[in-house]
Amino acid sequence: MSFEISQDKLFTVEKPAVRIGRHVVLTAISCVLAAFLAGAAAATDLLTGLQAPIFGGSNGASLTAAQTGETLKQQARANAANNNKPPVVVDPNAAFVQAITSQLTGLVAETIASKIANSTNGQAGTIRSGGVVITYVNSDGELTVTIATPTGTSELTIPVAGGS
Repeated sequence: MSFEISQDKLFTVEKPAVRIGRHVVLTAISCVLAAFLAGAAAATDLLTGLQAPIFGGSNGASLTAAQTGETLKQQARANAANNNKPPVVVDPNAAFVQAITSQLTGLVAETIASKIANSTNGQAGTIRSGGVVITYVNSDGELTVTIATPTGTSELTIPVAGGS
């Protein structure tokens, strides 16, 4: 190919000595067009909008994701702190001792409740166990039971049969 500069034209192109097939030209045009479009697609502006409610948006997903991430970090720190503590030694007999204690306490409570419930008109009494004081009075067809503990007092009044 040769170029020649003239007064009228900026340049002229002479026909090449070799003929190019139509499919080669179409392929070349396609490649140039594809490169142009790919470059145009890569050069588009990227616009972002603030969507978190804290900035006036309506999409709470980003805020929720941030809060979830912070919660996970706090849990990881707490787990790491707990892993540094010595393990708690559990007595294999503790469950058995607790069951026996519970059963005995239930039997004592049943015995006391039975004594109070079977009291007759005019009977009264006080039962002490540790910090608990149980007082009962059966008078005039009513059984009044007062239970005082270190955390408070409860009173129960029950009508009984055979009262005056």
